[in-house]
Amino acid sequence: MLRKQNRLHIALELVTIFSFIVIGVTILTFMYYDVEMSRSYLGSLVLAIGVTELVSFLSLRDLAKLRNIPNAVAALLQMILGVILMAIDLELPTVCVVWGICNIVFLVTKVVDAGLNLIHQPFLNIIIIILCIIETIFSIFLIANSSNIQALNHHIVFIGVALLIRAVILVIEFVIHRYQKL
Repeated sequence: MLRKQNRLHIALELVTIFSFIVIGVTILTFMYYDVEMSRSYLGSLVLAIGVTELVSFLSLRDLAKLRNIPNAVAALLQMILGVILMAIDLELPTVCVVWGICNIVFLVTKVVDAGLNLIHQPFLNIIIIILCIIETIFSIFLIANSSNIQALNHHIVFIGVALLIRAVILVIEFVIHRYQKL
């Protein structure tokens, strides 16, 4: 039974890594080819990241610990926000403001979660905290310049790069944890 559960955790960790890579590469490819920004594009982006964050939560071995719950709640709320952004007919500047404000709340939750788990995985959580702080700055600029498409483009490019950085860190952590068990 333990081996099946261990395989499930490994599979979920790999799904998380590949999801971050796919989303990050997709974002950067879309930005390279100047794909027009729309609320459905932003909503699907927010939804995909929320789903990946939830899968990341499910890949943890100790789901019952309270310190892991805030990130799972934020992932669920991020998924709901993604669906709402796709479903409700809003102007792009309004979507930027809503997404920026909600993103700051999600980022604060991720920082708190990473801070609580800093002892268990310091390398990963320090990188997450740094990326969240930088993304918070981009979110503030997005809110302040919501009518400027360049602010949105820069924010999305950073998210793509941040997801790829996080994927690389997760690969390193994955390899380290597998070799520690041998």
